[in-house]
Amino acid sequence: MTEATVAEGIVKVHGPDAALDPWPIPAEQIISGNPVANGNVLWQSECKHFLNGIWECSPGSFTWDYSWSETISLLEGHVVITDSEGNTTEVSPGDLIFIPAGTKSTWVVTEHLRKAYHIYSETPVEL
Repeated sequence: MTEATVAEGIVKVHGPDAALDPWPIPAEQIISGNPVANGNVLWQSECKHFLNGIWECSPGSFTWDYSWSETISLLEGHVVITDSEGNTTEVSPGDLIFIPAGTKSTWVVTEHLRKAYHIYSETPVEL
């Protein structure tokens, strides 16, 4: 990821064009289309319970079961997230959302999206 240390301990990236690595969505989770995902971790705590970074995905739909709590700020694109009870949330650029651990969801990405994320997990996260 393109990053710059701005001051002691401060790391900065430009979210819309930060370099990302391939983070494929498991084939068994893909419902339709060919969603291609990429991401990177900007920072992770030593205990690996907290992390943040940038993630993007091309159009398509897939399931995602949250084993962590995640706060998302959508930088670009559009997605409709539906939980297991049928509640839908449309997310557009500038929206900030929170998804609690334990949420089972379906994502329908209608426009290439890029998000900044912050994760908290009760167990260490390996991405």
